[in-house]
Amino acid sequence: MKLFTVPAVLALLASSAAAHSWLECVDTKVENKEYAKAHPSETVQQTCKGFPRNKVWNGDWIAESSNYAYGFSTEFACRDNQRQPGQVAPNAPMATASPGDKLTLRFWGNGHSRWDIGSPNHRDPGLVRIFWAGKPETEIVYAKDLTEKYWIPGAQGNFSTDAVTEINGNNMNEKANYYEFQLPEKIQNGRHMMVWSWAWKPAMTEGEHGNPNVYDASWDNAWGTCFDIQIVNSKYTEAANPDILANQAGYDDVKATKAKETAICSKTCKRGGMAGQECTGADCPPCWYKNEGSVNCFDYKQGTTECPFAGAFDCKAGVSKRDEAAVQSHARKHRRNNF
Repeated sequence: MKLFTVPAVLALLASSAAAHSWLECVDTKVENKEYAKAHPSETVQQTCKGFPRNKVWNGDWIAESSNYAYGFSTEFACRDNQRQPGQVAPNAPMATASPGDKLTLRFWGNGHSRWDIGSPNHRDPGLVRIFWAGKPETEIVYAKDLTEKYWIPGAQGNFSTDAVTEINGNNMNEKANYYEFQLPEKIQNGRHMMVWSWAWKPAMTEGEHGNPNVYDASWDNAWGTCFDIQIVNSKYTEAANPDILANQAGYDDVKATKAKETAICSKTCKRGGMAGQECTGADCPPCWYKNEGSVNCFDYKQGTTECPFAGAFDCKAGVSKRDEAAVQSHARKHRRNNF
């Protein structure tokens, strides 16, 4: 009988918690992006015309890592200092755009932009996505709603495809990571709240890879940043964008959530992480973890309803759970490594 040890589980989860990223700029103007990608030792000439919410620590990597990065460590879609609608910091206005405009979003790579050099090594860097309620002056409040429910069709791309990275031996200088995002044509004038996410955590569900027009359910959101866009020059007057799943007639959020729970919790998992101790569905412990193509399941901590490690899907509660302490520990680690 092969044992999948607790230290091995902790190592897997620690690598996930250490990874982090956040949205730096919503509307980046890059004068020499293609040249810089081909000649990464040269300076990237870029300016920001529109910022995420409350960009107080603009350009200060260490302060942003501590006070701005958000690993969905609470139930909310936005970090506590980004939950105010239309929230802006001095000299960091929200972006202004028209329907159909293309915006270049810029975010930090933080060691994850290359398969061959990135940390962890040979780890898929995952996806970036954009979520939107499909109507003005409407907030996405909870992280659990950052799913296909509010995803903008087509707003999904590889984390590192459009990055400027300078390689010196085994060292990587990630100068900028970009994602080009086209605003929907069916968008009304006014302020629109959106959420940028980095989906880096392997999900318990299966998905279709490589098609930006199909929501890839095999990745769960790991980090996110909230931002607003002021839309002008729109002639669209309907109440909501019909391409957003939540706005379509007949959409049942409760039914969709239950279907996801059933898809996850009816599978086979390794009880206690041990080969030869497989169980299926309701016969298994409640805390399920994805591990390199297989699933391990563990009981709650003795006398509690708490899962033993971060990153579990709790099949009794029907929700994903993350350990806030594990998520926040990355900031201390990266501060030590970057002084």
